[in-house]
Amino acid sequence: MKDFLRHTWYWLCKHILSLLPDSAFFNLQTWVTFKRHKRTFHKLDINNPKRFNEKIHWLKIHPQVSDGDVLADKYRVREFIKNTIGEKYLVPLLGVWDNADDVDFDKLPNKFALKANHGSGWNIICKDKSKLDINKVRKKMRYWMKHDQYPVSREWQYKKTPHKIICEQFLEYNILDYKFFCFNGNPRFIQVDVNRFTNHRRAFFTTNWEPAPFSISYQKPEIMPERPAQLEEMVYIAKKLSQNKAFIRVDLYVHDNNVFFGEITLHPGGGAEPFIPDEYDYKLGGMLKL
Repeated sequence: MKDFLRHTWYWLCKHILSLLPDSAFFNLQTWVTFKRHKRTFHKLDINNPKRFNEKIHWLKIHPQVSDGDVLADKYRVREFIKNTIGEKYLVPLLGVWDNADDVDFDKLPNKFALKANHGSGWNIICKDKSKLDINKVRKKMRYWMKHDQYPVSREWQYKKTPHKIICEQFLEYNILDYKFFCFNGNPRFIQVDVNRFTNHRRAFFTTNWEPAPFSISYQKPEIMPERPAQLEEMVYIAKKLSQNKAFIRVDLYVHDNNVFFGEITLHPGGGAEPFIPDEYDYKLGGMLKL
């Protein structure tokens, strides 16, 4: 059912809603998301943005990161990471292909992670290749290769991304993502999601691991995640990767006591996620200097 709704929304965005001007489309996109989270929608002022979400939408129309198409590309960003903080922070790459039918599953290990380089949430995690429905996986990858993120979010960087499928080494254990909100080269807040597939909760912390007085889209968990031992190292990495950028989100995670790079996001949530409480939409908006 989720796939059907996702495909229907994509078709509407590409063939019908593409006729809308940016401001009208962004307001509709945000209204839909707020309704889904049962939050009160406030009309966006894209021309005179004050809220964080308004400024994220403004950045979609007025790009401030010249190499954003590279940073958002899960394959090409690897060179940037290697040159900026070092290859040791990259998850080992097992393969890259321009065509879904070229993926040779016989040559892949028993466990691996397949990803589309040009979208969000297009991942296949394989923990046991013997149980993998390869025909179903190829069908899904073909879908990835025919589609992109731009019609559903109008994020400019996805217009320029050549479509590829990448395969990375599978990392064991239940790892947490640490998503660093970086304003003008300074990490300010860290987002941590827990129980994503059951009872989704979301926590925010300062870079000193003090609980922040807000959340986005999801309520805070009853038991807050513990401070990671590698926090200082991750803050340093996020600061280094975000230099000379008005805003980016740097996603990192820890596996077996080692920090790994996840991805860089220019427009988290597409600028359409509700703040809890709403006043922090303005407060974070004040931190984002355009």
